[in-house]
Amino acid sequence: IDLYDAESQALYRKASEIYKNIGFPCVSTSALTGENIDLLRSLISGKTVLFAGNSGVGKSALINALDPSQHLKTGEISTVHHKGKHTTTFAEMRLLADNTRIIDTPGIKEFGMTLIDQQEISHYFPEMAAFLNCCKYDNCTHVHEPGCAVIEAVADGRIAEQRYKSYLSIFNNDDTH
Repeated sequence: IDLYDAESQALYRKASEIYKNIGFPCVSTSALTGENIDLLRSLISGKTVLFAGNSGVGKSALINALDPSQHLKTGEISTVHHKGKHTTTFAEMRLLADNTRIIDTPGIKEFGMTLIDQQEISHYFPEMAAFLNCCKYDNCTHVHEPGCAVIEAVADGRIAEQRYKSYLSIFNNDDTH
């Protein structure tokens, strides 16, 4: 949250509610102030986790906040762009003091799906699970078919529209969302 302005905070609140509603914990953290670092540490303790995100968002700084003995290289915040600078160049698993393993990754420029059949994409959206077998057609793509339970659930607010747009973006191999 160190880099968030008011607009970013509003976007975070909206997105975190969507993800909390489908069962994913969301924790606002600050590597600078230590806000919620103990909470994050307790959620991941003893597990293997991967930190992924855009370049310069603070993945390595967050690992240093979780375990200061890591001494990972971090960059300064750009005074021009108000964003962090790319510093991690390869993925590396780090062992923290509490037997937690964190994989620190280089920044992500784009995201793609490989080796996943287009018909299986909906199975990776947990909020769609209850509706997948309720469609009129067994081979429903949840894109345009009449009698699609997923489209109906989006229309009446049981599935978040933003998540459905993400599904469509992946389904259509469109990187604009």
